[in-house]
Amino acid sequence: MVDLSVRVGALTLKNPVMPASGCFSHEFGQVFDLGRLARLHRACFDESWSRADLAHLLALPGGFGLVARLFDGGLAGLDGMRGVGFSLCRVVRDECELLSIGVSPAYRRRRVAAALMRSSMERCYEWGARTMFLEVAIDNVSAQRLYEDHGFERVGTRPDYYQRANGARVSAYTMRCDLARSLDAAPAWAMALR
Repeated sequence: MVDLSVRVGALTLKNPVMPASGCFSHEFGQVFDLGRLARLHRACFDESWSRADLAHLLALPGGFGLVARLFDGGLAGLDGMRGVGFSLCRVVRDECELLSIGVSPAYRRRRVAAALMRSSMERCYEWGARTMFLEVAIDNVSAQRLYEDHGFERVGTRPDYYQRANGARVSAYTMRCDLARSLDAAPAWAMALR
């Protein structure tokens, strides 16, 4: 068996279900990444953000992004790095917000989102945030499970928060977590990522 690792921040997944030719790493969203990040966001969401939207978010004080990348060993240089997941956050004083997180459909259910989530939470905590907030569509049950697994609790509802590509409006739950408590009380599988 080929030894593969998914690397996002300080977290490493050993031998995830991956093609035999690749492994993951992460990088912060940089100008170099904006076009690729926009394409990845479009692959993950019907309501995608443009390159300009992403540049604006990353330029905000306290804004940052993480990109999970698959390295195809047969390709040389930067072209060998394919983004398969991302997270975008913003830290303001002692609070932060997960603005967006997504994983390319072909790489879902392989703990890439969990690694991105944990790494984002750790980074926000390191930058001084103690509480993290996010919004999630009420019909996105798998994302809600991810967030609950990371210590988030529902604290409110935003009616008609999202607009789908077909024009339909969908409400969102607002969720919150105490970063110190959630990072200390990580489930056993999350601790195994280290």
